[in-house]
Amino acid sequence: MRDTLLSRRKLLKLTVASAAAGCLPRFASADTQTIRIGDVVDRHNPEVITENLMAKRLKETTGFDARVFPDGVLGSHTRMNEQLRNGTLEITVANVADLEGYDKRLGLFAMPFAFPDRKTLFAAQDGALGEAYGGILDKLDFVLLGWFDSGLRSVYNRTRAINEPNDMKGLKIRTQGNQIMIATFNQFGAQATPLDTTQIYSALQQGVVDGAENSVTFFVQQHHSEVAKHYSYTNHFFSIDPMLASKKWFDSLDPKKQDAVKQAAAQAQQHERELWLASDAKYLAEAKKNGVEFNDTNSAAFRAAVKPIYAKYRSNFAELAKYLPDL
Repeated sequence: MRDTLLSRRKLLKLTVASAAAGCLPRFASADTQTIRIGDVVDRHNPEVITENLMAKRLKETTGFDARVFPDGVLGSHTRMNEQLRNGTLEITVANVADLEGYDKRLGLFAMPFAFPDRKTLFAAQDGALGEAYGGILDKLDFVLLGWFDSGLRSVYNRTRAINEPNDMKGLKIRTQGNQIMIATFNQFGAQATPLDTTQIYSALQQGVVDGAENSVTFFVQQHHSEVAKHYSYTNHFFSIDPMLASKKWFDSLDPKKQDAVKQAAAQAQQHERELWLASDAKYLAEAKKNGVEFNDTNSAAFRAAVKPIYAKYRSNFAELAKYLPDL
């Protein structure tokens, strides 16, 4: 049915029904276009709060009917990445762990202890490393719009406090499906168990896994703190979520709208980074109040444990390897 024959109400119903079914048609006319921003985290997450502000900004500056779809409504990270490449989704906030499958060099941000602090990380993302990374993504039909900070990842579990790598022996720890992240936890002595984000809570509750690893905000927002009462500051990975656009879609825009999208994304990046720091502090207090025990770990021992990971995977990153530390 032609768009011109659809009433506004029928068009809205079709959009919602198609999104729920995973079928994402594009709606465009001379004056407006529906822009979808997809994410897998819930609506209270700093990412989604920021994405809604970005959507508002895009409406003001471009006239796009920009909408945010959280909670994995449009599918998993992997599915949304493919929708971007096909041009059937406009924007998503991805996860670096899922990009390695397209090009091994994109796994660099999944390396443990790659950056000592946020200042160093942000400088790399906003500088030469980020530019080189974006160039690789461009050849894969992605446009890198910016970087969201999703916190420092640490280990939490149902059983005991973790102080040394040896304390993880015998524990099944949920990881993302990235080969470097899996190898890192196996190197720690744990049994790395890849699961989709939506499966973690039930797996913890049923004892399928003993623990997982993520930021404090994610730990509490996803209700994992109700089951796992030990959170140990291993700080092994920065959780990094690049905001990507479909190159097919982006290249179809006129230069003024491209600039407006880039400006809105740059503002979103800065806002989200600030919001995340406040979020971690808020949820740390909430978790402590609900009986979660937090402890520091032997950072030197964990860094020493991952030296074999650097020896094995450094060559994957080719020209980008120079940005990694020498552990």
